Amino acid sequence: MVTNLPAEARAKWAEVVAARSPEEKIRLMREFLSLVPKHKGTSKLVANIRRRIAELERELERSKARRKGSGAGFAIPKEGAGQIVILGPPNVGKSSLLAAVTNAKPEVSPLPFTTQRPVPGMLQYEDIQFQLVEAPAIVEGASEGRMNGLQILSLARNSDGLMIMVDLSEDPVGQFYMVQSELDKAGILIRRPEGEVEIIRRAHGVGIQIVGGGTLADCTYEDVKNLLESYRITSAVLKISGKVTLDNIEDAIFSHSVYKPTIVVANKLDLPGAKEKMALLEGEVMRFKIPLLAVSCTSGEGLKKIGENIFRVLGIIRVYTKEPSSREPSTKPLVVKSGTSVIEVARELHSEIYKNFKYARIWGPSAKYPGERVGPTHILEDGDIVEIHY
Repeated sequence: MVTNLPAEARAKWAEVVAARSPEEKIRLMREFLSLVPKHKGTSKLVANIRRRIAELERELERSKARRKGSGAGFAIPKEGAGQIVILGPPNVGKSSLLAAVTNAKPEVSPLPFTTQRPVPGMLQYEDIQFQLVEAPAIVEGASEGRMNGLQILSLARNSDGLMIMVDLSEDPVGQFYMVQSELDKAGILIRRPEGEVEIIRRAHGVGIQIVGGGTLADCTYEDVKNLLESYRITSAVLKISGKVTLDNIEDAIFSHSVYKPTIVVANKLDLPGAKEKMALLEGEVMRFKIPLLAVSCTSGEGLKKIGENIFRVLGIIRVYTKEPSSREPSTKPLVVKSGTSVIEVARELHSEIYKNFKYARIWGPSAKYPGERVGPTHILEDGDIVEIHY
């Protein structure tokens, strides 16, 4: 249910939003928490605000360190067709996997916490590459700042997808749920939610606008408007997808949850008892409707399937463009989301091609016959060749 916060708390949150400095936001957030009734209905809200306070405090610490000239950040510039962050507790084999499937040379050691900073590497999959980033080990309490946890979770939040790695010689089910729990506390979802909401506040003039093609499941536009206005949000654009409830919208006021496509990789399949533990893990991971892959970084078993699984879970396709005057298409594909239309590809290529689009010819899986002439709304499939006329 919607938390039904008292008017004083809603007014205080409006002050939080208006605050400019991190120090002021932290102070106002603490005052806001003191006004929130403590019961089951507000437990998630309270956890979100405490996490945001911890993030702001850690950001202040990093800013001070940067001013003193010490330390480098955790951010890794994205490369390739998608960035996948590898998460897992100590000694599950993250460095071994990165060394086995990419060009990276991480330090591989039986000692825990050997990796102190993110290490990137490029994984070749057919004619594209994925960037795998090994994150330092994640531990229980990471969402509260333990062992660089907030920086690791920030790296995960900014990625295109996640790989949760567990150890089949230990307690893979417990390891999986520990990582999943820390992600959840940080507002990072590994199971696609029924509805997603992003609130973009505007300075003035637009009122409350709802865009994005989603549907309101248990409320009306007026309900949404009244809820937002109770938090003194009178000018904003709501991007919604899927089935969105009033609870989803209120949650988004305080913390924007993000969904990250995820695969689970269970390492050390070659060790005794691994297959029995794999069966137990499979039963748990199935609940999240995400892929599970068993591998051995020692023998190499299962490693060749990683690229295919990443490609599938990211929901992307490869489109090859062709000039009307050329016989051969480009050898380097354009990587786009599944469900992309011809006109969206035109927009990706160049604004002039998009503005002056006339028609396209298609060769490949989505074409009824080679060279089919199609309009702007034609949906492309993986492996299509597109020749745009403008």
